[in-house]
Amino acid sequence: MKLIILLNKIRPQPENGNKGSDEEKEKNEEELSLGVKETYTVLAKILCLKPMLVMIVVLLTGKIAFAASDGMTDLKLIAVGITTDKIASRSLFLTPLHIVLPWLLGKQTAGPKPLNVFLWAYPYRLIMGVVFALLVYWTPSFKESSGDYSYFYYAIWMAAYYMQQIASYCIFLSMMAFNAQISDPKIGGTYMTLLNTLNNLGGNWPVTLFLSITDFFNRKNCVATGTKLILGACNTKKDEEMCIKGGDVCEFHIDGYYISVGICTIIGLLWYRIFYRRIKYFQKIPRQEWRVIKNK
Repeated sequence: MKLIILLNKIRPQPENGNKGSDEEKEKNEEELSLGVKETYTVLAKILCLKPMLVMIVVLLTGKIAFAASDGMTDLKLIAVGITTDKIASRSLFLTPLHIVLPWLLGKQTAGPKPLNVFLWAYPYRLIMGVVFALLVYWTPSFKESSGDYSYFYYAIWMAAYYMQQIASYCIFLSMMAFNAQISDPKIGGTYMTLLNTLNNLGGNWPVTLFLSITDFFNRKNCVATGTKLILGACNTKKDEEMCIKGGDVCEFHIDGYYISVGICTIIGLLWYRIFYRRIKYFQKIPRQEWRVIKNK
């Protein structure tokens, strides 16, 4: 649904006076029929395009900044007693947002510089990762004696979540609009599929990486129940089992989640500084330079 709305917004509308030229352009950009071998050959050529080499790096590394926040925040909330149905309920009212935003950003994303929206939203997305970490840190202080959390707490989380989603969706819309502009219509959805695959891969591998390494940053102490007395470390599974078996509690001394969020944020700031001008330059590259099948 997101893709349909976006493509409808960015699709150019022909004028009556240019009917002949539009028909000629449509004929020139008629989709080619490619077999399996030809399709993979074209994909290889796309990947070897000079501007595409940098674009691949951007797509595969741009979401490292959000990996820890996206991959672990919900897990941390579940660990402190927030139920999964409460977490899932945040998404109930996202559909209107996903309908309204493409309409609001239509002029920017349909114009010659759709990536300006990306560059505007990226820092806000970084900030929201830090905000999420702070809210996770303060979450236990909102816990009531009954073990539940107040509606005020959920309202704060909802507001933060929607702000994060606005920034995230702006990034998505901007990149999708640019991908649609540079994609070669002669090879149909093959070009867009390749770009979307790279974009999705760039969002998945950093999450997997940080989920794997965050445990190395964790430091836990075995604390006597009802006291602050530290009985020893419980960083291994065996130590944790012995601590719990003795009736004590294994508590975080250093939580790797916050370290991971900090690392991701620093990487994101450096990434933004390094690629800002390059992403601006993408929009100045003639669209023909992104195509492997040149118009005659």
